Amino acid sequence: MIESCETLVVGAGPSGLFLAAELYRRGRHCVLVERANAPSSFSKALAIMPGTMELFERAGIAQAFAAAANRIDGVRFVTPRGSAFVPFAGIRSTYNYVSILPQWKTQQLLAARLTELGGAVRYGWTLTALRGRGNGVDATLESPQGTRTIRARYLAGCDGIHSTVRQQAGIAFDGGSYPGTALLADSVVRTRVPANEARVHVSGGAVVTMFPISDSLRRIVVIAPREQLPERAEREWLEERLRLAGYPDACVEQTVWSNGFQVHRRIAAAMRCGAVFLAGDSVHTHSPVGGQGMNVGLRDAFDLASKLAPVLAGEAPVSLLDEYERKRLPVARAVLARTHLLTRALAHPNPMMRAVRERLAPAIAGLPMVYGPVIRRLSLTA
Repeated sequence: MIESCETLVVGAGPSGLFLAAELYRRGRHCVLVERANAPSSFSKALAIMPGTMELFERAGIAQAFAAAANRIDGVRFVTPRGSAFVPFAGIRSTYNYVSILPQWKTQQLLAARLTELGGAVRYGWTLTALRGRGNGVDATLESPQGTRTIRARYLAGCDGIHSTVRQQAGIAFDGGSYPGTALLADSVVRTRVPANEARVHVSGGAVVTMFPISDSLRRIVVIAPREQLPERAEREWLEERLRLAGYPDACVEQTVWSNGFQVHRRIAAAMRCGAVFLAGDSVHTHSPVGGQGMNVGLRDAFDLASKLAPVLAGEAPVSLLDEYERKRLPVARAVLARTHLLTRALAHPNPMMRAVRERLAPAIAGLPMVYGPVIRRLSLTA
């Protein structure tokens, strides 16, 4: 059985859902498939940057996200030598704050928008092979009903770091991994840190961050290049880790979810191969420092939809699609460079670097001339 469609989107994470919704909003039909059997229930990415909220406003969904998210008005950097608060109020945007929302909720809101526009997600559909044609691509998929072929004019791979689309298209994914491991946990924490303030504590060659998801639920991330962290954070271990990092008043009452992971730094050699495009984590993966990953992927999706839709409608030449990689790949490379620099600055294991960081970081980080340009770039409004 062969089914035809304009665009086949593989992967129903944030990038795939946003791409599909934007295609429908612009009057184009697409098929969205996801290998998982149900929507994700994991928190994963949390931060929605001001620039992304501006895109959501253009897409007509900003109000729903603003109502659901926890608002962060600044971040405090703390070392054993002092602290500095960096406010977000100076960001030149209506959304001069960071919105904190668990990824499962972001996906839920995007899926609701897709449904409202007439689309749907086909869960349990796994891409197994691609074959290019003169005017498109044939995709072989395993579905709950058996093997199916979808013939699409264009295909978008939004299927993550282990992208089958990228592999089938023969696009290299170069890079490496940082030493040691990282750990994230969503925990119920009693603390005096207000719910509109993020924390980054740098101490002893490690970075321990805490981001409020709500008044009581906090996202904790531990990055320690010289350590092999546990795969799961037990309550007692996490509380001791917070104490050592300089959160003396933090009492962990319950860990809802935790996960140890390797921090990778990789980028695809291209974002297009004929009728096949890549977006999101299938293109770029990097340190979570700066909260850039999901936001860059959402912007990939918005840009790709803005080019595919007029081409499919016959309102723009096919050459417009060349602009996608030309525009987005340099952005991805810049984000990798920026997050690498931040990660090395915050967690470089060299003893001399650590001493300089702990002595000077609070004073330097508190200077508007220093944090202003950094915040603008991380906010994706610059």
